[in-house]
Amino acid sequence: QRAIMQAIPKLKGFKTLHAKAEVVYTDRLNGLSGKVDNFSLYEAGLISTPYTKVKVITRGELTAKLDVNLQFASKTAVAAIKKAGGSFTKAPIPSRETSEDSRKGSK
Repeated sequence: QRAIMQAIPKLKGFKTLHAKAEVVYTDRLNGLSGKVDNFSLYEAGLISTPYTKVKVITRGELTAKLDVNLQFASKTAVAAIKKAGGSFTKAPIPSRETSEDSRKGSK
């Protein structure tokens, strides 16, 4: 007889614990205006949740003047944002607000 650990197929590969950054392309930013952060991208439907890492990658042409406050951007995306008259600043990942009432209720 075979041991049960030998009989069960094994999963191959490695699964990382770190979540991958969601990608937003520069041509999708043209529909936005003013300050762009995780919450404005979430409201526009470009990312699934505002509490995740976001990276801007170059695709197409950026014509809107934007002040981008996100976690990551490629070098060419930063150059495209500055060429359009905007600015890029690196921002931390937004954290979820925890209320005092929810902590008291869980005790």
